[in-house]
Amino acid sequence: QQTEFEQFQRDIEYAETHREELLSQYPEQRVAIFNQEVVGTSLDPHQLITDLKKRSIPTEWIVVRHLTRQEELLIL
Repeated sequence: QQTEFEQFQRDIEYAETHREELLSQYPEQRVAIFNQEVVGTSLDPHQLITDLKKRSIPTEWIVVRHLTRQEELLIL
């Protein structure tokens, strides 16, 4: 039995190794990954989380990626 953290790490790896495929399917969207599968997509990250919660998907262990070809600048 794998822990939630181990599953989360596998989902991160899935997002990274399937990035190009996901980007072609869901351009400019936010994609939620859980158990190595896409469980939701949305242009609006808040709506994505709301939809996942309505479906009782544990959002604390979801990997969310914004799929874009543009470089994003994050100011921390």
